[in-house]
Amino acid sequence: MILKSEYLFYLCEGIGSVFDSQVLALLQSINERNLFKKIYLILGIRGEKDEIEIQKRTISKGIEIIPFRLYPNYPFFKYLIRKNLLEAIKNANVDLEKSIFHTRGEMMAWHLGKILPVKYMMNILPDVRGASTEEIKQFSKLGLFKKKLKIYNYECAFKYLNNFSKISAVSYILKEHLANSYQISSTNIYITPSLAGKDFLFNQLQRIKYRNELNVSNNEILVVFSSGGIANWQNNDILKILAEKGLKVLNLSKKNIEHKNIINKFVSYSEMPSYLNAADVAIIWRENSIVNKVASPVKFSEYICCGLPVISNDTVDMIKEYIKKNSCGLVINSLDDIDIDSLNHLKQIDRKIISETGLSNFGIDKINDQYSQIYSAINE
Repeated sequence: MILKSEYLFYLCEGIGSVFDSQVLALLQSINERNLFKKIYLILGIRGEKDEIEIQKRTISKGIEIIPFRLYPNYPFFKYLIRKNLLEAIKNANVDLEKSIFHTRGEMMAWHLGKILPVKYMMNILPDVRGASTEEIKQFSKLGLFKKKLKIYNYECAFKYLNNFSKISAVSYILKEHLANSYQISSTNIYITPSLAGKDFLFNQLQRIKYRNELNVSNNEILVVFSSGGIANWQNNDILKILAEKGLKVLNLSKKNIEHKNIINKFVSYSEMPSYLNAADVAIIWRENSIVNKVASPVKFSEYICCGLPVISNDTVDMIKEYIKKNSCGLVINSLDDIDIDSLNHLKQIDRKIISETGLSNFGIDKINDQYSQIYSAINE
């Protein structure tokens, strides 16, 4: 594929969502395809600590990080954010007419649309990751006044999406949500679910090695729960319920759960595939909310690409539909429905088939193909 655009600007809020995550994996994958002369990661940072973190990182040749000072998402900071963002983009010193601007989230797209000339508007691709407004309403612990200010900002950003000709959303139900809530034409919205990096695939040798490390015998069933954070919707506390059933649980999260049957271990992004391969079954359990309904959880993509059958409740539409379509897990309404018989049944599913199907839907090459198609459409 040959693109008219020579440069890719990828704009991201916050250092935490970039390093040791699928973001950097995606940019490296795009870079390997030589679609662009150069990729610029325009990265919002909060202060000196973030600057030091950037300096410690080694980035692939062809990708350059340009940081800009980020402020909290309140209305009175938007002008400072936009001023710093514009300076960062100008620091690349390239022809912006030959550039595509891929923003992670609706907020960066809104800021960008307000500072770039109108002629560049069609070159901006907002990548919407979820129902941000509803997330603040339901899960934020901010006071009422601050919460209202943030909601106002996000509502402005979502409404502004009507100005763009191409939008990416992580799920079909999020596409419907955007179309219905903000009157965005559904024909402008492409679906690109959360990806799993290139190392997320089934590996029998890793499975044996890491089960030995974890001291898990062949006849034991290991249930894994993985989380990059401790957000309220993650529902880490269900792990104690599983442990009380006598199940051995691998908790790959920052939140330790003390129980004799729970192995607590927070590992890096690069180590994650090895520990997922050690498990037999994965679990995702989310509350019933619009935030979860429209989601495409990264962890589900990673589980499936590693060949893990997944147990989930029915709160995430994408997961529910995928499991039922591909017979690769169990959709239940209560943790009481999990027993040894159901786990043994899941353990019999061919993990290679789960992994191959997962890679064809969520693997980094597949998602890269989908983004490349959108880039090509922008160039038309």
